[in-house]
Amino acid sequence: MVVALSVAVGLSTGGATEPIELVDQTGRTVRIEEPIERLASVYGAGTYYVYALGVQARLVAGWYLGVKGLAQATEAMHRLEPRLAELLLFGDPNVEELVSRGVDLVMVDGSRHAAFADQMGELGVPVLQYRVETPEALLDAMRLTGAALGPDATARAEAFIADYERVVARVTEALAGVPEGERVRVLFLGTDASKVASGEMYQSLLIETAGGVSVTEGLVGYWNEVGLEQILLWNPDVILIPPYGPLEPDDLLESEDWGAIDAVREGRVHRLPRLIAPMDTPVPESLLGVLWIAETLYPDLVDLDLAEEAVRFYATYYDYDLTEAELERLTSR
Repeated sequence: MVVALSVAVGLSTGGATEPIELVDQTGRTVRIEEPIERLASVYGAGTYYVYALGVQARLVAGWYLGVKGLAQATEAMHRLEPRLAELLLFGDPNVEELVSRGVDLVMVDGSRHAAFADQMGELGVPVLQYRVETPEALLDAMRLTGAALGPDATARAEAFIADYERVVARVTEALAGVPEGERVRVLFLGTDASKVASGEMYQSLLIETAGGVSVTEGLVGYWNEVGLEQILLWNPDVILIPPYGPLEPDDLLESEDWGAIDAVREGRVHRLPRLIAPMDTPVPESLLGVLWIAETLYPDLVDLDLAEEAVRFYATYYDYDLTEAELERLTSR
């Protein structure tokens, strides 16, 4: 779903700035007093938008997708955010906690935190609600966040959108000659081998963006429980595993039960890499996720260099210089 933004122009009159109005991804109009100096993100994926837009110094509290405690934070996450111990919150959001931190704006998951958003709104704290279920909605979310956080963030959001569209266009062009009936058929597993991503999930849409066909495209909802018999019927060419949870490629490659599946027989079972945020989710790194998946599915056709794009991405959007070991991890399969 593509969400349009409605922005009331901020005018300066005698040093005062008029509030702006934005339409968030639930369709609500949110009135914001700029500048936003104290920001909280209850939306775990959205917290990474703040970093990609270069305004993380304004964060006073954050929920981080995939980090439910300091012990779960990667070394790279600590390098990215030296204040992580101070900022990190997890579990259900607490109104009193955020009010005590003096927040000017809160970002929330519009599908999970509607009641919390109403509570904060009643206290006079503006709340932006996000619903990022597609790559297109990710781009809208970046634009929305940039508009809320000022001209520099807006410029960086537009640069990210241009980069995302450039990568997708290059991948699409490279694979234009692959007939629909010959596209690689892909199964995206969850944290165990009985869970699969539905056709409505971000993971399946990334597969499609990368030129593949999700074998679960007919499933709806969130992670679906399926039996091995169904997976044998799908018989995917490639199996992808997320960069979280205990499941590893060898769990399938060394299993006699899975040995009849083409992906296993051909050794095409891959776990996505992770440095900061999981690139199979609606976070800025999913730009790299598209390219990583496309190169995995069509190693001889995609002409973009993943290593070069990864170095550029982290330097540009996270102000983060990759080590050689990190680059190797991001580009390996």
